[in-house]
Formats: sequence, C-alpha cells, structure tokens
Amino acid sequence: MKNSLLLIVILLITGIHAHAQVAEKLQQLGMENIRTSHTDSKTVVAFEDNVYRGTYRGIGKAIIAALDVLNNGGLEMVVTDNNIPQLCISISQELAAEYKSGKADIREVYRQMGISCDTRQAMEILKSNHKVTNSSFGKVDIVIYPEVKLENSGWDALYTYYVNLAPAVEMPLWKGAELTAQVIFPIATNLNGQYKKIRPGVMTLSQEFYWGKTFTGRLVAGNFTNNRMGVQAEMKWCASNGRVELGAVAGGTIQSIITNNEGWYLSRKKRMNAAVKASVYEPRFNLQFDVQASRYLYGDYGLRGDCTRHFGEYAIGVYGMYVDGELNGGFHFAIPLPGKKWAKNRGVRIRQADYFAMEYSMTTWGKYADRNMGKTYKTRPDENRSNRFFQPDYIRYFLIKESN
Repeated sequence: MKNSLLLIVILLITGIHAHAQVAEKLQQLGMENIRTSHTDSKTVVAFEDNVYRGTYRGIGKAIIAALDVLNNGGLEMVVTDNNIPQLCISISQELAAEYKSGKADIREVYRQMGISCDTRQAMEILKSNHKVTNSSFGKVDIVIYPEVKLENSGWDALYTYYVNLAPAVEMPLWKGAELTAQVIFPIATNLNGQYKKIRPGVMTLSQEFYWGKTFTGRLVAGNFTNNRMGVQAEMKWCASNGRVELGAVAGGTIQSIITNNEGWYLSRKKRMNAAVKASVYEPRFNLQFDVQASRYLYGDYGLRGDCTRHFGEYAIGVYGMYVDGELNGGFHFAIPLPGKKWAKNRGVRIRQADYFAMEYSMTTWGKYADRNMGKTYKTRPDENRSNRFFQPDYIRYFLIKESN
C-alpha cells in the first residue's frame, strides 16, 4: 500500500514538473497565453503564437520545444488565436518516446500526430488550471500595412491608383476581444477627395466566441473598409478535420467618408448585407474552394466562387461572380512580406504587416460599376487567405515540407 502511494506521489510530482518545463520552454520562444495541465498519461498545453509569421512555422517550433523537455507520457497542444481555440495537436506517448530515443525524427512526428479542429476535450482538461503564463493582455502592436490599388475604370487615365501606408494599433483585451485603430496616410494617388487626405481606416472593437466543439463566432463594431461604419456578426462551423466549413455573416452599416466640405461625414441611410458561405479544402493539391451567396451593400444579390492554391504562406487564386445578371471575375493573392519572426516585448512592438494582399476585378465599368454591384467591406486590416489559416492538412503538409 505504501509503495503504491509513493508511486502515485512520484508520478504527480513528475507530471507537474513536466508541464512546468513545457510552459517555461514555450515562454522562452515568445509564446503567449500559455496554460498547462497534466493527466496520468499526457501533458496538455495551450499557447498562442504572436512571434512567427504565418500559422505552421510557430506551431512547429512549439512542438519541438515541448517534446525536448517532455519527460514521459503523451503531449496534447491547443493552438489559440486571441485566446480562442483553433487546433488540437495530439502526440501519443509511444510517438513521443520514439522521438526522444531517436527512433523517429520530427518529420515522422508530424506525419503521425493527430491534428483536429475539435479542441473540446483538451480545453476541458485545461479548465483545472486558470493560471496564464506570459499573457498578451495590455500588449500593443503597431502594425504598418501597405495599401495599393490599381483600377482601369476611367476615360481620362489609363489607370487610377493609390499607394498608402496604414499603421494600425492592435491591442488584445479580455478573452476573444481586440481593439483596432488604424489611420491611413496617402503616399501617391491620381484620385481626388478623401484619397489625398489623412483619414481613419479600420477602427473597431471585436469580440470572438467559442462554442464547444467546432463552432466559433465574431461580433464587431466600428469603422470598416470601403467607407462603411456599423456592426457585423458572423458564425462558422468546421468539420473536425477542417476540410469542410460552413458559415454565415450579416451586417448593418452606414456610409463613413471624409469630404472636402463636411470633414468626417456619416450618412443616415442604413444598408444591410448578408451572406452564407461554404468552403472545401482539397489536401492533395492544397486547393481551397469557396462559394457564397450574398446580399451585397446596395441591394443586389449574387453568387461568388473562389479557387485558391496555397504555396506555403503564398495564396494565389481566381474568382467568378454572377450578380443580378452581370458577370465579373478576377484574381487575388496574398504574399508574405520580409520578416519571419518578430520580437515580442512587454510593452509596445512596432512591425510591418505579415502579408500583402490584393484583389483584381475584371469589370469596373458599365452597369456593374454604375450600380455599385458586388460591393462589400472588410472588418480587419489583415484580412486575407493566408493570415489565420488554421487548416489541419495545410499545417501538417507544410510542417513536413519545411522540415525537409
């Protein structure tokens, strides 16, 4: 009896020491919002990566760091974004032991580990520990976003264009909440009016939600892109393997624009927009297919389909639209900007954006342009198809590829 009690005490002490070491190692990497717990068979840890560009690179660093200090048992890691669970990575006790002994390299770990959008069980275990190591609360990022637009829509110039720098203050608040305040500084343009003025960009307060298994939601209010101000709500469900996603979004906005005579002008006319969305990920070729049916800002209805290929952190795609009898299409891309890693200080950090994204529209004249068809807006300054892309097959594939 005494021997059994002694064994239990030793196992408990070993487990506590193991997950404390894992938390310390992740903190040394710069990971934030770290929470750990331990069961008889595994160490469970949640962390958030605000250091490495993209999604898979920081996850790979965290897996290696945790395995290096893991004494025994398996490992379960919850990847969060703004304290909202995104992924659960599971490494069995046998696989962890093979890696520690040198029988399996890190590529084999990436191949065999479990990776899922279902984080419920791991989060239940983590509820026993409310202590957060290296919290992101109160830390401020000043992110410099480049803005470039080219449009062939006039008769007096081959192209209308603008080039802006748009720094944004981004600060996490409580769980799931973020404050964003962006100012746009014009650098070069051949447009008039507000395009030559310093003006507000995305200025929002957002709250994200996590409902159990694979449901997430977001509510945001403030000033958006394309001269809109208002509120928007969105909800998303994804399959456990992340290959199918369904979502819906609805918003109500007014016009928000800088004029020569009235300064910052806010209209009284409210406009409603809504959309239902579906997304399918094809892992063999890293293709993402999106389709959505929308009611756009000015009352027109339409369908849009996108096909995007992911080349690591590069995302390049084409799209087509059918809106109130009119056809349109084009291409879009998101490319990483220099800097794979950013230092994370206790106070204020100044850095450039992780990605530069652009979308080109084929039709910018005629009925389609006159009636402002297919118009919408974005509620984040960093909204693109590479940022916050936590698709499990994508992450596994490029972890293996980068390890080669």
